[in-house]
Amino acid sequence: MGIFIRASIMSSAAIALAASPALAVAGGPPIAYVLASGGTNDLYLSNPDGTGKVKLYSSANKVGIVQVDMRPGGNQLAIIEQSSASLGALKIINYTDAGVRQSVSTINSGASCYVNGVDYHPTDGSLIVSRHCSPSVEDVVRVAGGAYDATPIVSYTNIFGGKVRWINDGSGFLWVMNDGVNGGQIEHFDLSNTAAPVTVWRSGSNGAPAFFDVQRCAPSQSCDKMLVTTPYGGEVHEVSFSGGGTDLGTLYTSASSDAHYSPDNLHILWWHQVQGQSSIMIDNRVFVKGSGTKDWRQ
Repeated sequence: MGIFIRASIMSSAAIALAASPALAVAGGPPIAYVLASGGTNDLYLSNPDGTGKVKLYSSANKVGIVQVDMRPGGNQLAIIEQSSASLGALKIINYTDAGVRQSVSTINSGASCYVNGVDYHPTDGSLIVSRHCSPSVEDVVRVAGGAYDATPIVSYTNIFGGKVRWINDGSGFLWVMNDGVNGGQIEHFDLSNTAAPVTVWRSGSNGAPAFFDVQRCAPSQSCDKMLVTTPYGGEVHEVSFSGGGTDLGTLYTSASSDAHYSPDNLHILWWHQVQGQSSIMIDNRVFVKGSGTKDWRQ
């Protein structure tokens, strides 16, 4: 069993989620999650209590949706699709408050590039993208107005670059990296000095975390925690990324991954597997049976 040790959420008062009517809400239902359905992946929107569930999108056959990220405020999300023909294609989906799909557009990432990670900016609606371009370039680049900036924010050669996340005030971002020497790590890049990133988490091996999420709050507030899925063993850790980073402890153990903070940072949406049964969880409550990538919009 996964073990959740945050006392404030273990209390019955903290885990109680307000019921939401199955009606259109501003921005659309706030949770997006993906479930496998035969050879396709289905993308759903839902309220935290399970009401308002709608199927927004289905992938083509033998195409997986490996990340979903919701724009703050809603009505749009980004997905990364993966198949044998495309290791990482970026798409934008627009939808109404009722969760009715309006449009799907593919962002041209370049003939020799694929996308490893994507995250919406906290305020301006642009995207930050972690991208691999052949033969050996890894970069982080902004996408706005349906196109990539001509110049990446940072660019490296001969490393691995994984998921990427803005910090809450947009002054910098966190990026999963592996340079083959220092192993799997998460680096904090300050936009004022991108040449001097600070390591805020290490895996202790060559494995790099496939999933992590960052607290979000108003720019004037302090949000310095992230949820990291360890690359081996499937544990979810809460980590402070201030300074050089501090591991604050294990929240969930054993076959747990892909954890996301709720908008108020009091609840956690995550995946768990017990005896072959996969579930998407909110705190210690089963949200939906099955497994897949997910997000809880701010």
